[in-house]
Parts: sequence; C-alpha cells; structure tokens
Amino acid sequence: MMKTYPWIDSITTRVTSDVLSLARQGLSIGKKALETSAKTLAQTAGSLDEWEKKLERPKSPTEAPMESDGSAAA
Repeated sequence: MMKTYPWIDSITTRVTSDVLSLARQGLSIGKKALETSAKTLAQTAGSLDEWEKKLERPKSPTEAPMESDGSAAA
C-alpha cells in the first residue's frame, strides 16, 4: 500500500528531532543554573561563617573557661 502523504513522515521526523534538541538544550541550561546556584550558596555560607566568627564576643580574662564535656558538673 502506498502512502498518500509521504511528507507527513518528513515533518514528523523533523519536529521530533527539533523537540529533542530543545529538550537537551533545556536540560543542559538547567544543570548549569543549578551548579551555579550551588556554588553561590556555598560561597554565601562561607561568608556567613566568617561574619559569625568576626562577631563572636571575645572572652574577658575574668571569665572561667567552660567545660564542654560536662565533667565539671559531676
């Protein structure tokens, strides 16, 4: 049986190829965006950590060091 409209197959193939190409491009852009966001968040977290350390109150010489293991309470 002969196909009545052979150009339909050609259009279908072309559209499918274009859609797959756009999907690959979109996924690639999404991946880059997520990687950039992760890098930016890591840098921001590092900056916040630095600010936290800069803002820590220095201990006065009269303050006794605190025991962190709880052995002083025993």
